[in-house]
Amino acid sequence: MLASSFRCLVFAVALAGVLPGQADAAWITATHPCPGGNRTDALHRDSDGTLWVGCGTNATGYGLFYSENGGANWSPAAVSPADALNEFRVNSISRGHDGALYVAGFRASTRDMVLRFNTASSPFVVTITLQGINQVGRSFHVGTYRELSDGRAIAESLNGVDLLYRPTSSTGSGAADWTRVQDLTRQILDMAVHEDRFYGVGGLINAPPSVFLPPTVPGAAPYEFNMQVPTVAAGWEGELWGMAISAQRLVAVGVDQDADVGKILVSGANPAAMGSYIEHELPDIVGPGGIGTWARGVCMRGDQVVVVGERQPLSSGNGLVMRSTNGGQSFTAIPPPGVTASVSKCVIEPDGTVVVAGAAGFIGIYESAMDNTLFANGFEGN
Repeated sequence: MLASSFRCLVFAVALAGVLPGQADAAWITATHPCPGGNRTDALHRDSDGTLWVGCGTNATGYGLFYSENGGANWSPAAVSPADALNEFRVNSISRGHDGALYVAGFRASTRDMVLRFNTASSPFVVTITLQGINQVGRSFHVGTYRELSDGRAIAESLNGVDLLYRPTSSTGSGAADWTRVQDLTRQILDMAVHEDRFYGVGGLINAPPSVFLPPTVPGAAPYEFNMQVPTVAAGWEGELWGMAISAQRLVAVGVDQDADVGKILVSGANPAAMGSYIEHELPDIVGPGGIGTWARGVCMRGDQVVVVGERQPLSSGNGLVMRSTNGGQSFTAIPPPGVTASVSKCVIEPDGTVVVAGAAGFIGIYESAMDNTLFANGFEGN
């Protein structure tokens, strides 16, 4: 309620023409404090509306910040011990089976890979969930970390095909206690949990992109993925960088590396039916410009699907945001004002508001439901 009411108040000011930087009635723009010009690769929304971003893709980018007003303002996370985030590069944020916040990435000096934050009171008490050891496959920068409802967990490598699996919630924090998975032939680049099962997407620069589905063999471990290539993607090579999944569909986004063209793949109701996927190419949505297009991330709520990315090269100065209101059957470009580089992550609020995060701390807030609800609700929100 706080976030929704705040957004409505800001939109009232925007419509009065006094909001600095406002160039489109549907967008307001803000910034988060992660330093440097690189992407924002960690954005998470809690069920109460709190937003979290992590710093980790820039040489000077460390830290964890949160917003309680829909992304308009951000505060640093107060932690105990106070140095828990020093030199920790954040690449993944999620809630775990126990309600704690799990922040994954890497700190080279201590090999910390996954940290647990008790956010029930401030400062947030931080403990180590996964710490690497000096052994091949057991110390890496975590790209994505996810947990099942019973505490089983997967941490996958940002830069390779390494994967560590926690078989129980009581497994120790040392990487030697976790199961090392060595038979992946393609890299997982994003993961999600749906119906208490792991799903993933990824690929390699020189192979067709892959969807990682839960195992079909009874009794198989959850990391024994059924790796498949959607039929529409079999003719190109590249990676899928982001995914979203619901009971209605799986949406995966990435890039055809040879053609330098961003791609959106949308499944039917059964994501394991490789022939059911449809494919969209970003140039058909956003028009010509730059040398190429990349899709970086995707978020979904109901039939609203939002895909974010950029034009290549980055010096072309255009972040991309594309929106579907029909479950990914078609998309429209909705570029935010003032975005000059990559947009890499997004979340969708229950009222349909979209929050996107990009390079140099860019935050864009798109009030998609404004025309229908803003004035009817007297700026009170939903």
